[in-house]
Amino acid sequence: MGLDPADVQVVDPGARGALLVADRVVTLGHGRHGARALLVRGKRVVWVGNDPSQAPPHATRIDLDGCTIGPGFVDAHVHLTATGLTLNGIDLRDIVRVEELLRLVATTAEATPGRVVWGHGWDADLDRLPTPDELAAAADGRTVVLSRIDGHSSVIDRRTLTSAPLARAAGLDRDGDGEPTGLLKLEANKIARRWAVGALSSHELAEARARVSRHAASLGIVSAHEMNGPDLFGAADFDAWNDGTWPLEVVPYWSGIDLAFAAERDLSHIGGDLYLDGSLGAHTAALCQDYSDGSHRGHLEFDDATLASLFTEATHRGLQVAVHAIGDDAIRQAVRCWQEVDAQLPDHLDGAVRRLHHRIEHAEVLPPELYDDIAMLGLVLSVQPAFETMWGSEQGLYDRRLGPERTAWTNPYRALADRGIDLAFGSDSNVTPMDPWGAVYAAQHRRRPEHAMTRLEAVSAHTLGGRTAARQERSVGTLRAGMRADLAVWEGDPFRADDPRGAQCALTVLRGRVTHGLPNAADELPHLATIHEQPT
Repeated sequence: MGLDPADVQVVDPGARGALLVADRVVTLGHGRHGARALLVRGKRVVWVGNDPSQAPPHATRIDLDGCTIGPGFVDAHVHLTATGLTLNGIDLRDIVRVEELLRLVATTAEATPGRVVWGHGWDADLDRLPTPDELAAAADGRTVVLSRIDGHSSVIDRRTLTSAPLARAAGLDRDGDGEPTGLLKLEANKIARRWAVGALSSHELAEARARVSRHAASLGIVSAHEMNGPDLFGAADFDAWNDGTWPLEVVPYWSGIDLAFAAERDLSHIGGDLYLDGSLGAHTAALCQDYSDGSHRGHLEFDDATLASLFTEATHRGLQVAVHAIGDDAIRQAVRCWQEVDAQLPDHLDGAVRRLHHRIEHAEVLPPELYDDIAMLGLVLSVQPAFETMWGSEQGLYDRRLGPERTAWTNPYRALADRGIDLAFGSDSNVTPMDPWGAVYAAQHRRRPEHAMTRLEAVSAHTLGGRTAARQERSVGTLRAGMRADLAVWEGDPFRADDPRGAQCALTVLRGRVTHGLPNAADELPHLATIHEQPT
């Protein structure tokens, strides 16, 4: 869809602001619930009401018949540049035969310029992994990096295998003769990713950023928490997101433990993908008991002393810390270390742990006995409902890796919400697609109904939850007077639809500017009150 010029009326050129009138406005705020219209002046909402005739003076009226207005979505955990590359790369999520994979590599290498062939999404369904020589032949000598669906392992071509500094890296898989197979995990996977990123041109990276930011805006996403770091896309990419102007707000997290990096950039947080463990798919998430399909438990990346020291120094500096913890052993470590820090803070910092909204990313294998501790510490859980859709089915990844008892603990959103624990929904794209309504549906329709949330609870976690996770909840999130004008307009009413998936976003607004719904909106970012002046 997009905005029809006939829906825009100039009401009073001498006044300020744009009045948006729809079938319904979902405010998600306390108090008013029956709104039909809201007035935006500059960056903020200044009035919300049910009768448009009662609105304060305004320059422009925009009639959005058949539409519903709601707060813009926040993707609280995403890898933006990687997603941008994937949007123009190879999607391997439905590939089950290596022959088809190699054809895709060859086709992509022939059709796209550049030095790196990117692919993402292979999983255990693939009949076998390609060899380094097969990838080299298919890509005609170009660098090939094909990451597993969770990003914690990859397969690479022969040239990269011999050129990248991998010989002594942990996680370099070898066959019975001691020869590298091309499969990389742990440190080897990180090295190969850095190597491939270094081979990309600045133009390719810039195109990926522009592509994904436009894509996000088209989905009604107004804010994204970019998870970056020294083992992901590096400081230059982080700074590009931090310093650039985009059609969505980017809240960048750096996963290094160097607090000077945050201080130099005036960041209020550190971490994000600061790995306490790995992933279930790669058997590297840290569990308290052995994997059901393996005789090991994964491993922790840090000892308690190192982690508690980092938590303490960050809290003294007023920095929020976000850590990646998937397995129950890693989640226990994070909670244990935060409890130690909280108990030892001086009187003048009493309550600082709660106030800083420290985060645990993913928190998938979460034992019930930790719920109350998490609530007491005021930790925010940044979670991905689509993981249940991807891995939570009967005989799915969770069942295979964890067995029935631990699978019953995975992603217990209902119990967490009932304890007042703040949940922030995200995609972890490119692990799962950026798809806010898909995530809402996934949280509402669970294989285990005892973990399900209501529609509005799930929407709140994907909008207001991300604001709490970024410590922005006082100024932006709900649609009420005084709050920042970050909103999305939807065809129909996905808030009430039986199935909201596939809902079409007609208009996305960030800080009172249109980022989606007008031709070239992502480039021009016109104010709502001036859209009648824009070319259509």
